[in-house]
Amino acid sequence: MALAQNLVPGILGGVSGLAQALMGAPAWVIVACLGLCLGLGCVQAVFPQESADRLAWWESRRAYLLRQRELRDARAKLRGARKERRRGRRAGEQ
Repeated sequence: MALAQNLVPGILGGVSGLAQALMGAPAWVIVACLGLCLGLGCVQAVFPQESADRLAWWESRRAYLLRQRELRDARAKLRGARKERRRGRRAGEQ
């Protein structure tokens, strides 16, 4: 996995080159470009860079999303069953 300390010099070098290229540009363009550079550097630091690590991250992410879908479907099924029971009680009371 890439170390954050290795990314800082690269980001700073890119930012200084970008700043030189943007001489005379509006301030909002410079701020947007700097934010984009820093955001990309953070993404590279957070996400795994080794192939095996990346595969494990995607597998765990997929498992998490599948589990969330199963839980959402189970909750919807329970809500439907509860509504049916309430309707049955109301019909029996009349």
